[in-house]
Amino acid sequence: MTQKQPADGAHSAASQCVASVATALWLAASPLSAAAFEPIEWGKLTIAPSFNTRLGLQHGDNVNYGLGALDSLGETERSVLYLALKPQFTLDYASSQTQHAYAGFSYVAATTTLDGELSGQVARSGDQAFDTDHAYVGWKTDLVDLSFGAQEFTVGDGFIIGDGNFNQGGEDGQYWTGAFLAWRNSAVLRVNTRPLRAEAFWLRTDSDFRDGRVAGINVETVDLAAGTFGAMYVEVLQGGAFNLDGIEAWNLRGANVKVPGLPGAELFGEWVLQKGRDEDAGGRPNDAVGWYLEAQYSFATLPWTPRVNYRYARFSGDELDTPENEEYRGMYFTIFKRDWDTWYQGEIAGEYHLFNQNQVTQMFKVKAFPRAGWALSFYYYHHELEEPQYFGTPVSDENWADEINVGVERFVGQRFYAYAGIAWSTPNRAAKEIFGGDDFTVVETFLSYTF
Repeated sequence: MTQKQPADGAHSAASQCVASVATALWLAASPLSAAAFEPIEWGKLTIAPSFNTRLGLQHGDNVNYGLGALDSLGETERSVLYLALKPQFTLDYASSQTQHAYAGFSYVAATTTLDGELSGQVARSGDQAFDTDHAYVGWKTDLVDLSFGAQEFTVGDGFIIGDGNFNQGGEDGQYWTGAFLAWRNSAVLRVNTRPLRAEAFWLRTDSDFRDGRVAGINVETVDLAAGTFGAMYVEVLQGGAFNLDGIEAWNLRGANVKVPGLPGAELFGEWVLQKGRDEDAGGRPNDAVGWYLEAQYSFATLPWTPRVNYRYARFSGDELDTPENEEYRGMYFTIFKRDWDTWYQGEIAGEYHLFNQNQVTQMFKVKAFPRAGWALSFYYYHHELEEPQYFGTPVSDENWADEINVGVERFVGQRFYAYAGIAWSTPNRAAKEIFGGDDFTVVETFLSYTF
């Protein structure tokens, strides 16, 4: 098959974008000069406007291990540019010292250009979106917080309940930049007591998740010196995307758990049991488990204050010869609640191939901070399949791929964030059987600026 070549104009645009990114990163090393929008106070009412701009630029070589983009097989080299603009404002009306009414609204204009999303699955060149993201109202006291509408809602670090927007190009205009953050609709009741707080929620996804409906209750600890512990029950009431309809999930978790005698150490972990019936597959009973354990150690007295993480994550796969569905489904996980690795595990495997189901992944990470506002990161992932099949296609081996991600990050307060990185993935036997035998490489950068 003849390989499609990007037009010269696309290469020129990509070069100009790279130059613009380099310039922005250089300027970001100095204090920002542009004035931010300031909150407006009018009696008891406070209005906080903002305007966020996002740019994501990626270039992939040997896409899908040499198979090429799935929407253009044989096209093994691609560049994609995502752009998003997002005006937003929040309102807070303090009727008394303990009672507040609040609201928020945002709108997104987003597009995908150049060749389209690298793997050829979720965003095409020319995809556009002009739509609301946040649109919510709420009322809260020191004890109770009740809110309705399109809002962000995350439990823990977003392992199960994180983001009701899949950010596919057809509806949301882009993929990697994640400009849409809110659930399309929701009702959330929070009861804030100590040492426990509780949340009851009803959530509606976007149409990329086929307009799903999700309900649940979450209970977690507050302000415990030993860490944060929680338990949650979730049921997918409706939503045919990714075989989620009918799942009943039970969840236990811990985060920032301190280790006696090791002040630099913290532990993270989560366990999910998925039951109910797979309504998208004839009512098959679900019997799936997903879990992870992660250890983190911070060397506070060393130069650059490095931090080391090791994580083992396991998501059960379907045994093709049984009547039950043992395949764990990733549900509504999100990204960047703690870092780039939550919960897209690897810039290649996590974003394009495995999606936290039928997966066993070991991650080793080192992150260092050479000076204020800068971070350097190194990730190594070893990916395997839990069962020898890839979304129902049998393979002869569980060994999927090895992956390295290297990145540089720049922070300037809450207003400016930049990331530049490179990812290499070497296919092992299972990935070679599904895709191809070449190393898949991605060079990428992400910029976010909030006025």
